[in-house]
Amino acid sequence: MSDRLIQIVTAKEHVETITGCLKDLPEEHWYCFPSGEDDRQVIIASLDHVDMQDVLDAISEAMDGREGWTLHTLPTEARLPKAEDEEEEERVAQAENANAREEIYSDIRQGTALTVDYLVMTGLATVVAAIGLLQDQVAVVIGAMVIAPLLGPILAFAFATTLGTVPLMWIALRALGAGLGVGVVAGVILGFIVPFNGESSLMAYDGSLTLMTVALPLASGAAAALMVAGGQTSGLVGVMVAAALLPPLAAFGLLLGNGSYVPAVRALATVVINIAAINLAALVVFRVKGIRPRDFETEEHQTSIRTSLAIAAAVVALLALAVYAAEHGWLLFGG
Repeated sequence: MSDRLIQIVTAKEHVETITGCLKDLPEEHWYCFPSGEDDRQVIIASLDHVDMQDVLDAISEAMDGREGWTLHTLPTEARLPKAEDEEEEERVAQAENANAREEIYSDIRQGTALTVDYLVMTGLATVVAAIGLLQDQVAVVIGAMVIAPLLGPILAFAFATTLGTVPLMWIALRALGAGLGVGVVAGVILGFIVPFNGESSLMAYDGSLTLMTVALPLASGAAAALMVAGGQTSGLVGVMVAAALLPPLAAFGLLLGNGSYVPAVRALATVVINIAAINLAALVVFRVKGIRPRDFETEEHQTSIRTSLAIAAAVVALLALAVYAAEHGWLLFGG
C-alpha cells in the first residue's frame, strides 16, 4: 500500500527534470497535469515511505539552485483497489527504514519552539514532579512526566548534529536551556516555600550515584529516538525521556532552594548525565536508521558525523567513569 503522496507545483520548464526522478515508480503511481493558464504544473506521485528518501534526494539534487517550485508530502490512510503484489507488500512491511529526514525534521522542529506555552508547561511539570517527590507520590511524578515538553529540544539537538544543521543545534540548545532554567527556578521557589525532611523521596540523592544512572537515559533516549524516527510521535515518547530527566531536575531545584547543597550537586550531576546519555543514544539510533545528510558521501560530512558521535560517546564514557568513582565514594557527590 502506498502510504505517501508527493505534490509538486512547478513551472512547465522543470517538469521533465522532476518526472525523470520518478522514472523508477510504476507509471500509474504518478501523473502531471496543468493547474491553470499561468504555465504552472502539478505533479502527484504515490509511493511507500521506505522509498521516500531516495525520491526526495533525487528531486532535491536535480532541482538544486532552481526557483519556482514547491514540494509537499502527505500521509495516506487507505488505498483502493487493494494491491495484489504480496511480495511488494511484504517488502514494505518488513522494511525498517526511518521516515524521510524532511518528515522527521518537520516533526522535531515543532518541539523546539521557545514559546510561552513551552516554558509554562515545563515550569508546571517541574512543580508537579517536586510535589510528588515531597509527598512520596509516584503517581504524581508520573503525571508530571506526561506534561513535560523536554523531549523536543534534546532530540532536536541530536538530529541537528546528525545532519550537521548548526542553526537547529542552537535553536535546540536555546529551548533546552530555557526549559531547564525555568524548571530550576520553579523548584528553587518551591524549596524556599515548602519545608521538607529526610522522609521524602528527595533523600534518594543522599545516596551514591550508580551506573544505573547512565543506563536509564541511554535506554529511554534510544527508545524515544527509535519511535520518532519511525514517525510514532505519541505522548508516551516524551514520558520515556522525562522519566530520566524530570525527577532529578525537580530535586535539584528543591534541594538548592532548601540549602541542601551536597545532594543538590548529586541531582544536578544526574541531570547532566541524563542529557548527555539521551543525546548519545539518539545519535546512535539516527545513525543506525540511516538518517544522514543528502551529501553524506562527501568526506567532510562523514568526518563531521563520526567526530560528533565520538565526542558524545567520550562525554558519556567520562561521566560513567565519574559515576563509578562516586559509587565507590571517591568523589564528593558519591556519599
